[in-house]
Amino acid sequence: MVTYKKFDILFLDGVAGLLAGLTLFSFQGWFHEVYSLPLYVLQFITAANMLYGALALLLASKRKRSFLIIKLLALANTFWTLICICFIFIYLDSASWKGISLLILESLFVGYLAYYEWVNRNNLIYSPTYKKCVKTTHF
Repeated sequence: MVTYKKFDILFLDGVAGLLAGLTLFSFQGWFHEVYSLPLYVLQFITAANMLYGALALLLASKRKRSFLIIKLLALANTFWTLICICFIFIYLDSASWKGISLLILESLFVGYLAYYEWVNRNNLIYSPTYKKCVKTTHF
């Protein structure tokens, strides 16, 4: 019998957030110049991505997850999508097209994650490696 390890979207969510935050943190000066976004906006995005990524990875590492936490994670992604859209409209005139593109791509990616996590919230309660104890009875 061949078994396949299932992919866990929560790991993708956490790793993406953490890597985005670490990348922005590492090259903050460069992003500030290229994207022409205010430094405090980049610092806010950096901190939010790093915090969210760490918490999402912590949740992803659990074998059994709280239904409420899964819903909060999807709502946090929705909220972040709205924040990115607000940043797009606020800095449309002052940011470079690369900066606006960054915000558009981030809002699309996080918006899709929010949708996927909300639709699949019942399935995300258990990690792919979680094995339910099933009592077998023989007649």
